[in-house]
Amino acid sequence: MMLKKGILMQLKEARILYLSCLICVIVLVGVFSYNLWQHFDVRPPYLFRNYTETRTGTKDFKNGANKPTQDGIAQSVDLSGLKYTIVLPTYIEHMHLAIEFLQSFMCLCTDYMEVDIHVIVSDSGEVDLFNDALSNLEACGERFSIFPVPPQNVNGPKPNIEVINLFDILPSAFHSLTSGNITREDTSALLEERGKYQYQTIKKLAAAATFKYDYGLWLDSESIAVQPFSIRETFNTYVEAPTVWRSRHSNTDVMRNIMRASANVLNRSIDSFGPAFWNLESQEWIFEKAVIDDLFQYVEMVHSQDFWTAWATNGGPFEITLYNMHIQSRKLETADPIFTKYRVMESELEMEKYGVLSAASQDIKEKMLSTGLLERSWMLLQVPGVAPKLSKMLHDYGQQLFRLDQLDVTAPEVIDRLLLDTPIHLLCSGAPPLHSWWKKRNKVIG
Repeated sequence: MMLKKGILMQLKEARILYLSCLICVIVLVGVFSYNLWQHFDVRPPYLFRNYTETRTGTKDFKNGANKPTQDGIAQSVDLSGLKYTIVLPTYIEHMHLAIEFLQSFMCLCTDYMEVDIHVIVSDSGEVDLFNDALSNLEACGERFSIFPVPPQNVNGPKPNIEVINLFDILPSAFHSLTSGNITREDTSALLEERGKYQYQTIKKLAAAATFKYDYGLWLDSESIAVQPFSIRETFNTYVEAPTVWRSRHSNTDVMRNIMRASANVLNRSIDSFGPAFWNLESQEWIFEKAVIDDLFQYVEMVHSQDFWTAWATNGGPFEITLYNMHIQSRKLETADPIFTKYRVMESELEMEKYGVLSAASQDIKEKMLSTGLLERSWMLLQVPGVAPKLSKMLHDYGQQLFRLDQLDVTAPEVIDRLLLDTPIHLLCSGAPPLHSWWKKRNKVIG
């Protein structure tokens, strides 16, 4: 009897021990899954969005949309106190384009006075020229292009524009890295030795490192405001679900060299990204101050030298490719919410899922050299039926900035619907003469 009772006690203790171990395993699996989940982008976009009808009948993003957190669960984020800014580098030959952009922005952006615009020029002479050019900005009447001007913009003030001489924000490293003399009146030695792409990157990155803001937007001179919109809403939409796009579309030596240089600056192996990796996909060149600060600190740590020397001696890649690669890398190696909140999306997969890429578009895709698929997705508009699919994809992912190099790529009405219904707020980098094109067609809205 005593033996039987002892055996029963041992069985009871064994069950308790088993259940305790099982609970520990379940807890450990849960914790592991929680930490692993935040590093993967397997959440569909509808987890982060809600849509409301606008007065035009098209669906648009609103400030109350859900936002991803570091664990991928949507929650509210206070956007009201965020400071937004625009960085626009230009030079003498593109100043008229920058003025055209500012005129469209002044007349079509409902809250243009809520953002600071930093125009980065090359020297003191260009500062004077651009300030003179700003006098050509005209007060907005009741209509601009084919649109009624928002009432608050009619006869409104000029935007908050600060014209910055590159010399005043130029990192000191370039005075020793450049053999020629760099002065406030002449920075051409830097241009001659670095080339125009690195020169423009210095303008963009130096500005991003210098100014105070929460999120900024890099724009080229050849940008244009498309239709009435809110710039805060454009920023808010991005902040609610920040996204970095990548593809497997590096198909030229130039593209591969840019990716390799970006990896070198980060002291990472390009092999870990793959031979066809490319990350200049989206035109949504919005950047976060916290990421910029971390990027500079990280590069200085891994190279044991100042950021700009490391950048200049490792290929001097584009600011956006370096920025995007840093986010993707840091997202995989840290639980810092600065990085885990970002989604990293594959262009090909999403474009195939939405029907933008298909057998019908294969020939066009193969001819897209030295460019990202999403960056020049306008080329796919040649395929019948692609426009509404592309519009839905851009809408679902909050892509309100777009590149459109040619207005005759498809029927005019197809272009209209893509721009107005998605909606596209800004055309960036190589924007065509959209508003004069609409005027010639006698198109009127409102």
